[in-house]
Amino acid sequence: MTQRFDTGVMGLFARLRQAYPETDPALREAQAEAALATRRGQAQWQAPPTAARHASPLLKPFLKDAGAGLSELKRRWPEIVGDSLGQATAPEKLAAGVLTVRAPSAIAPFIQHQASLILNRCALMGAKASRLAITHGAPVKASARSDRRQALRPLSPEEEADLAAALTLLPEGRLKQAVARLGRAMRRS
Repeated sequence: MTQRFDTGVMGLFARLRQAYPETDPALREAQAEAALATRRGQAQWQAPPTAARHASPLLKPFLKDAGAGLSELKRRWPEIVGDSLGQATAPEKLAAGVLTVRAPSAIAPFIQHQASLILNRCALMGAKASRLAITHGAPVKASARSDRRQALRPLSPEEEADLAAALTLLPEGRLKQAVARLGRAMRRS
């Protein structure tokens, strides 16, 4: 399999050399890119549509009075209870008008004390919660709940110089720019 692949790639390069004799390197790179674009692999199959995609328009009239769901509560939980409680607690279940919240034992009394305020804020969001239940559990990890992307740190001048030195052998062009972006991303992580 590898040998056949190598033969095919080498044959392609031989045909490219015959079709495009020595010319400007930028022109040769553009011609090679155009030739390779026509010889990509098979087209990707699109996944079949989910059942929810077809069921949601049918169920929407029946569920219009359901209000906000658990996923919306999880997403906006720090807005509902505040940042300090939002980092240590999480909504777990919303069923039959009961909102179940997981909280460490030390924080549970604070949640119980603010139950009416939390329920009022949930009602403002559209959630149909009339009672709050607290389950004691381990603290919620903030990194697992965050949907924000962390800011990437800029590279130091020494790291930029190392990267530039490593790329001196590559010719100027899109390939060098792509490898530079990859190098920066790898050094940031």
